[in-house]
Amino acid sequence: MRQTVPAEVVVVCSPRTCAKNWGTLRALEQLPRRLRTCVQKGDGFAAAINQGFRKAKGGRIGLLLSDDWLRPDAVEKCLACDGDIVSTGFTCFAGNGVDEFESLSSDPRCTVYHDLATLEEKAFYLTHFFLFRAAKIVEAAGLDESIGDAPGIDDYDFIWTLLEHGARVSIIEERLYCYRDHEGQRLTLRDPAEQAGNLVRILTKHGIRPEEQEEIVRRHSAWFGKPLHRVLTDAQ
Repeated sequence: MRQTVPAEVVVVCSPRTCAKNWGTLRALEQLPRRLRTCVQKGDGFAAAINQGFRKAKGGRIGLLLSDDWLRPDAVEKCLACDGDIVSTGFTCFAGNGVDEFESLSSDPRCTVYHDLATLEEKAFYLTHFFLFRAAKIVEAAGLDESIGDAPGIDDYDFIWTLLEHGARVSIIEERLYCYRDHEGQRLTLRDPAEQAGNLVRILTKHGIRPEEQEEIVRRHSAWFGKPLHRVLTDAQ
């Protein structure tokens, strides 16, 4: 709502959202800006995002997850790019939202992306903030709700699917997304075995042979079950 260009904000709330949070949202809805709320109807993370996609009216749609925030000029800079997927870098913050984890932050480079050999590698490389062309979301049928609440369903599997549909990519080599890494509830802190199983479903869906899946699962699974900063600390 504080972006440097006008942006409609659609908030998809859990049915378990507390009264205090609803009070905050109702107050924001009275401000002279475009904020709309809805209660999630389907089950799971993917269903919530798809509901938000359907609610949004603009030709370009971005994702902001509940733990995180955007730099004020993020939307403006992304709108200047013509890609079906616009991807930026991010700064990783501690749970207090102040201290930065420099080594966990992302600085994407166009030259690196274009040198990657496979769609899997390209999907893995791209990070939030994402701004999508709405028509491409429709073409790809949104997030795949059949996979389950898998980490990466929004920023890996969905990106991979869009690339399979010929999506054009623009990369902004700036950290415009602010990711908050914390110990509370989040998909990546769920049972690592369950997460690995969901990842295998993603890989199978995209035609990765079983003998090729092991290395990809190994690459991802180091981050399952712990906040990012704890994974980094344990590796040192």
